[in-house]
Amino acid sequence: MKRTIFLLLSTALLLQACGYTKAVKVAWDPANNPPIPDYSDSSAWAALPDMKDSADHIPAMGLIDIQYTARADVFFIHPTSYFTRKHWNADIHDEKVNDHTDEGTITHQASVFNGSCRVFAPRYRQTTYQAFFSLDNPEATEAFKLAYGDVKAAFQYYLSHYNNGRPIIIASHSQGTVMAVWLLQEFFDGTPLQKQLVAAYITGMPVYNDDFTFIPVCDSASQQQCYVSWRSFLYGHEPPEKYQIRNRENVVVVNPLTWTTDTGFVAPVHNIGGLGKNAETIYPQVCGTEIHGDLLWVTKPDIPGKALLWMKNYHRADYNLYWMNIRDNVAVKVNRYLEEHH
Repeated sequence: MKRTIFLLLSTALLLQACGYTKAVKVAWDPANNPPIPDYSDSSAWAALPDMKDSADHIPAMGLIDIQYTARADVFFIHPTSYFTRKHWNADIHDEKVNDHTDEGTITHQASVFNGSCRVFAPRYRQTTYQAFFSLDNPEATEAFKLAYGDVKAAFQYYLSHYNNGRPIIIASHSQGTVMAVWLLQEFFDGTPLQKQLVAAYITGMPVYNDDFTFIPVCDSASQQQCYVSWRSFLYGHEPPEKYQIRNRENVVVVNPLTWTTDTGFVAPVHNIGGLGKNAETIYPQVCGTEIHGDLLWVTKPDIPGKALLWMKNYHRADYNLYWMNIRDNVAVKVNRYLEEHH
């Protein structure tokens, strides 16, 4: 719990660096919490393998969604898609929030796994984005705990009704990574279930080298039962000192173009392809990368639309910029896991 809130505090610093200063206006009151999700109901899921959803999406270039025959699963925890200052936690049946989730992160991020895995992505009473600016308020902790309670319940339902001993990938972004770290600590780190862990892709939030006792950092493309993490920033950008996270020397960064922690520059030629803003086109050699301390530096993306070029923090593109490399690596890890364990 302490580490989870520490991650949130770190992110709050980064968001403040982007100029955000708003906070939640209302008191956190359990009586006002949205209804508890029922994970036996498909409407409580953004993605299920037997449901038509945004995780089925593939760019128009010959890739295949193999969820019906996949021998591994991914449990994907989506990032924040709730932005109000009026409530702490989202209702999972809020259509506007769900549209934002499905058209954004499920299409652009969760879909990367459909070439090797069945995709399970729960809706949960996520904490509003504005709560990241109320972290000195104990109510914010309660709001994040509520969100995690849903993620935990969804994962327990998945284990009981879908898993049947299958290999598992845990994947996430941003707020979802806070939830994923907690989930990995509770269910996988040093437990029998760790044997089923193919890997964890936990991005968009600082993850520290002491967050897990028994789950190591991945340092090769085919390594399993390990985790990768990164946060993407424009090459050469260094956040002002007052906005830098604490203990940044202990933050884990794995380069998604090499799947190692080597700090040398990796040229764009090694980038198989990034996913465009419309999620329909793959652009090869979209950027190069280099690990710089707690950041993954990214050369200016060579991609139509130029939507990213005015930003220095590429948080929203932590999957898009290396989409094909991630998809390829998932296949490598899953296939190696199946060779060694089945």
